Amino acid sequence: MSQTPPLILVVDDDPSMGQALERLLGAVGFRVRVFSSAEALRSAEALQEADCLVLDMHLPGEGGAACYLSLSGSRPPAVFISAHDGRASHRSALEAGAQTFLAKPFDGLVFLGAVERALSPERRATMRQADRMSSDSHSLRGANE
Repeated sequence: MSQTPPLILVVDDDPSMGQALERLLGAVGFRVRVFSSAEALRSAEALQEADCLVLDMHLPGEGGAACYLSLSGSRPPAVFISAHDGRASHRSALEAGAQTFLAKPFDGLVFLGAVERALSPERRATMRQADRMSSDSHSLRGANE
């Protein structure tokens, strides 16, 4: 089992949203890379090692659903996000293979739960093991002080 934290790739053309998601995911131990377009994601070497994608449905040019469907080979699971909370967005995301669809603004804990559920069981176990090690480390530090 890999001991490196899961890699989450975020694709959102809004720099503030990309930065916020990067901070949130990083704060709980994920490795994170942010891209501003579908084209940038497809050209990234990190795509081959991604454990989960977070895709904005309404990217300029090619949207998140079309981007996800165009990925070759085995696609990592995806959480789709959108500022447009309509039935069409939900349907497009689910038809493309989304694990979850979240409408912006969304609660950070709901988002983190969606990402964790999208991960394979092995990668979820890696995160839980890292959490336990972090908790044990904090407990030992507190006992020694």
